[in-house]
Amino acid sequence: MKSATASGTAPDTRARRNVTVLVLAQALLGAQMPMIFIIGGLAGQSLAANACLATLPISLIVFGSMTTAPWLSKLMQHYGRRAGFLVGTLGGGLGAVIGAWGLYTASFPVFLVGSYLTGIYMSAQGFYRFAAADTASEGFRPKAISYVMAGGLASAIIGPQIVKLTADAYVVPFLGTYLAVIGVNLLGLVLFPFLDIPRPEKPAADAPAARSWGELLSTPVIAVAVICGMVSYALMNLVMTSTPLAVVGCGFDTRIAADIVSAHVLAMYVPSFFTGHLIAR
Repeated sequence: MKSATASGTAPDTRARRNVTVLVLAQALLGAQMPMIFIIGGLAGQSLAANACLATLPISLIVFGSMTTAPWLSKLMQHYGRRAGFLVGTLGGGLGAVIGAWGLYTASFPVFLVGSYLTGIYMSAQGFYRFAAADTASEGFRPKAISYVMAGGLASAIIGPQIVKLTADAYVVPFLGTYLAVIGVNLLGLVLFPFLDIPRPEKPAADAPAARSWGELLSTPVIAVAVICGMVSYALMNLVMTSTPLAVVGCGFDTRIAADIVSAHVLAMYVPSFFTGHLIAR
């Protein structure tokens, strides 16, 4: 006889609590990414000696996410999701502090360091949807992931609106937005102590050895997924990074750029409600 949990009829009390925390994290902490994508290139343009380097801060955020994901994943395996998400939030806060200092001192290299550390948060955010499924029953799991993705819709509105309020709040352009990002991460630190996801069980001594990077990349399905991810993220970064520069360069202000990036982020998350059904079909 199947248990209530196995049959999918369990109330999923713990899973719902975790999903609530992760939805709030996606909505609040996730708001910092559109904020930084709106002003990162513009701030870089104001600091860099060569205008061609204006988008380098955004590139370093993505590079930071790529290079920190492997060790962040291992950290979660050993110490749990809560520890990994706290590290990600601290990375985002520290990156914003250093980025703000780089703006205040007009130091492009310091600003780049802050951008790289912001990538730690970007990497952690990518695990939110997977964490939602960790404690969910089989029946609740698709809904849990969808709810967390829906939090991204809120971040698409919250982040750009904060930019509108803070971009010109100080004499130093965009300093107010980076200070707001610090505040967002401080608020985010309050959320994760409520997360209740057990640490992964250690593999048994006789468990098969994990596949190497070479073995993974030589698997056709994984190789195709990696290639699709590379192309998709490259196109996303191309559009999202260049748009604020193009909008401001055409004579519009940062508020208009914020609205356009908001539409872009909404378009990123809205399809998540039906792409799963499309893939299944």
